[in-house]
Amino acid sequence: MSLLELSPALRSQVALALTVTSTVLGLAVGYLALRGYWQSRSRPMLFVAVGFFLVFWTPVLLVAGPYLSPLLGPFVYGVLGEVSRILGLLSILYGLRMPYLQRDSS
Repeated sequence: MSLLELSPALRSQVALALTVTSTVLGLAVGYLALRGYWQSRSRPMLFVAVGFFLVFWTPVLLVAGPYLSPLLGPFVYGVLGEVSRILGLLSILYGLRMPYLQRDSS
């Protein structure tokens, strides 16, 4: 049995472990960005922090959502996850771009 021929149960466990790891790391980065906002009260940092939380809560929605509310199908959780990820990335992009926009307008 090669690495690519893992049993479905083992593949599921590996996928869950990777999802949990990326979620925990993402939430840690989001928390550090939020702490940076609390210290500096910089509006761009707030957008970056919110963006990280939106991007890294996506795996939580996709993994835990169907178990918490099985009435909604996997398609709905997929759409919610992608919308959350897109909004998060737009928020991060806006937060990183905001200082340049403010500098150009003054």
